[in-house]
Amino acid sequence: MSSTLLEVTRAAHEDVEQLERLMVKDLQNDPPTAKDKLYQCHRVRNNIDTIIFTTEKLIEIYEDKDNARKDEIAALGGQTATGINVFSAFYDRLKEIREYHRKHPAARLVNANEEDEALLNEEPVIEFSGELFISGSLWSVPGPARIVQSVH
Repeated sequence: MSSTLLEVTRAAHEDVEQLERLMVKDLQNDPPTAKDKLYQCHRVRNNIDTIIFTTEKLIEIYEDKDNARKDEIAALGGQTATGINVFSAFYDRLKEIREYHRKHPAARLVNANEEDEALLNEEPVIEFSGELFISGSLWSVPGPARIVQSVH
């Protein structure tokens, strides 16, 4: 079921809504230190980038250049290439949905609150490259794990 275009669309909308709720929750907290504020800004920016990427995928789905979405909606209505057979299409679809949920029982319900708390407490991955000028000193940043200071 998750391979169907409508299910992918639904899941993408759900992901965008969850990220929006997470950003609101994150921005409601005032970070105590500058470091925490920086982490908060990076988390929000990462969430915004993910939302942009997801909505671009949704736009492609809704443009429906290959008519796959239209065909899937028609299949839900029971229309087939040979004619209309509403009942067999319904029961075939019901069987497909039941089998999906039997194979993936964890896909039924997600407790967003526990997952949100974990995401709010994690430190974002921040990668710097090049050189940074801080307080009159030139900092060379060869990689994310090591910072070397050279004084001019």
